[in-house]
Parts: sequence; structure tokens; C-alpha cells
Amino acid sequence: MNAIERIQQLGMPRRNNELWSFFPVAKIPAPEFPDACASEEDFSGETDFAALLPVAQNARTMVQNIADGSEEMALLKCNNDFGRTILNVGKGAKASFEILDNKVAHKIAAERFDVNIGEGADVEFFFANPANDLPLRFRHFRITQAAGSQVRFSSIERGNGISRVSIDAFLQGAGAHFEIRTLNILNGDSSSHHRLTIHHEVPETTSIQFARNLLDGHATASYDGSVIVNPDCTKAFSSQLVNTILLSEDSSVSVKPVLKIYHDDVECTHGNTCGELDPDQMFYLVSRGIPPENAKKMLVEAFAKELFYPLPETPAKKRLLQTLA
Repeated sequence: MNAIERIQQLGMPRRNNELWSFFPVAKIPAPEFPDACASEEDFSGETDFAALLPVAQNARTMVQNIADGSEEMALLKCNNDFGRTILNVGKGAKASFEILDNKVAHKIAAERFDVNIGEGADVEFFFANPANDLPLRFRHFRITQAAGSQVRFSSIERGNGISRVSIDAFLQGAGAHFEIRTLNILNGDSSSHHRLTIHHEVPETTSIQFARNLLDGHATASYDGSVIVNPDCTKAFSSQLVNTILLSEDSSVSVKPVLKIYHDDVECTHGNTCGELDPDQMFYLVSRGIPPENAKKMLVEAFAKELFYPLPETPAKKRLLQTLA
């Protein structure tokens, strides 16, 4: 079944679909599809509308192969409404990919990334684009990891529109590690939504999910993170933590952790905090002569930067911290 047939079979996203529980699905315009699908791939098993959309729209596919043991830095940018990128990262390679926005405002934009990571490879994805007015943007990542590979995914989301990042990560080799750190800095009527499913398919795999939100005005954010640990996956480790600071009474956040664990020799945790700026910390700073507005900025900046401090000294960390300076 090609992408057009599958997306027509699924129909438009609905709020009763668990993949779209928190997303304002009424904002998605009904797409018009070409007469034929250029891709001959079988998408009968795909369930995410956003993952199918670029392929169903016959997006031009960019393929990039990273050779075994090589090191590479690259910028990835979609120049059209719809884009698809296939990345094949070789054994032991190191790669850093910064994803840039297409700043031309379109009614809807969607990108799909298919990433295949070889044994022992070290890969980072990051984006920290300036705030933009893109009305509706989807990004979907399908990541497969071989033994001993590491993936770090880091982002800062800003803007006045609606964005959704979805990730399906498959840890298929012992020692594979997946880590995601996301920061939403939103105000006005903007909204940002993250939907993750991490599949621990073999023993001794690890995953970390760490998200933080700074929400002002009528901004909304959601985090829908699922972890699936297969029956034979001994010594699997997974953690999820979402921290939110609401800077206005009209901002809101929704968090849904899902753990599906089919083995008892694992360590899986999740946590969620939501509140305002710490009044004790504000009092401490103001009592030492710092104006309240400056004190607020200091606390907000510290909350944001702390998320990325544990990253290794790579282009991603440097770029993210520079953006927050």
C-alpha cells in the first residue's frame, strides 16, 4: 500500500486518536494529493498522518550516506512545503546535523527524516531557529539504531504558529542509547507538541527524555512520550522528566507518559512538574538589590540553560547555549 492509499485509509487526524490527543486537529487543512504516488514503498504499517504526508505529496527525497568511521557536520533544510531526507550513518561514524526552518510562510509544511544508524556511530540532531510565523509545521523522525550507537536530539522551539515533532526510535542493538532534550519558549497563541515512541527491542538499551517548557500568554505545549520494552529486554533503562514554568494564568501544558514494560529486570521512571517561578528564589535575588524584572530573566535563563549543560562539547551544545545567551 503506497503512502497516498494509506493516508486516505487512515483519514484526517482526530482527537480520539491517541497520537493526536493534545493537538488542535481542527487546524489541519484537508490536503489535496497528486494523482499517483512516486514512491513504491509499502506504508501499510504506518499509523501517523504526519509521517505519511510528505511521501504522499511526492516530496523530493534527499539521500545522504555517511561512510564508516568518518566525521561530518551538515545543515538540513527543506526548500519546499514538503521534504523527505534519508540518512544512512555508517559504523563508527560521528555526525552532527543542524535542521533549519524554511522561513517562507505556507499553509502547512511537513518533513520526514528516515535515519539508519550503524554500529558504534555517534549522531546528534539539533535545531534552535529564531522565532517565526510559520502557521503549521510537522516534523517526523524514524530512527533505527544498531549496537553501541548513540543519538542525541536537542531542540529549542519558538514561534507564533503550531508545530508538532514526532519521533519513532527503534533501539535494535545492545548498548544503543537515545536521548532527547527539548525546550519550548512560547507566548501569544503559539503551541508546540511532541509525540515520541521509543522501542527497546534488545537487552541493555537506554533512553532519556527530558523536556522543559516556558509558557506565556495563551501558549500551550504537550508532551506525549511512550516507552515500549520488549519481553526479552533485560537491563533496559529509560527515564522521562518534563518540567514546566507557567508565566501567565492563560498558558497550559499537557503531559502523557506511557510505559509498556514486558520484562521485570528493567529500570523505567517518569516525572512531571508544573508551576510558577520559585517565589523564594525571586525574594532572594530582589532582596540583594536586583530589580524584579532582571531577577525574573535570570531565573528563566537558568531554567532553560540547565537543560543543555549535560550535553557533550559538540556543535549542538554550543549553538543551543548561544541561542539562549
